Amino acid sequence: MISFAVGLIVGASIMALLFIIFAPSRRVRAESKPLDRDVETKLLLGEDPDDPTFPPAPSVDHPQPYSPNDLAQLRKLGEKSRRRR
Repeated sequence: MISFAVGLIVGASIMALLFIIFAPSRRVRAESKPLDRDVETKLLLGEDPDDPTFPPAPSVDHPQPYSPNDLAQLRKLGEKSRRRR
């Protein structure tokens, strides 16, 4: 008889906890409009959504064009790898 009463109390407690957790969230979701995609992305990335977003500076892999000496060395490397095969 005691185990039945304990089971009933535990079951009622679990139901009350689920009601407390899920009932308000449905109401809150129904009242609020969805966030903009940009704002949601910034929040998920941990950034301030009020800060403006600037595109990253373009990266320059080789700021100077290859010199003729560099091109000659690259050709030599290519020829060496062909000979090894």
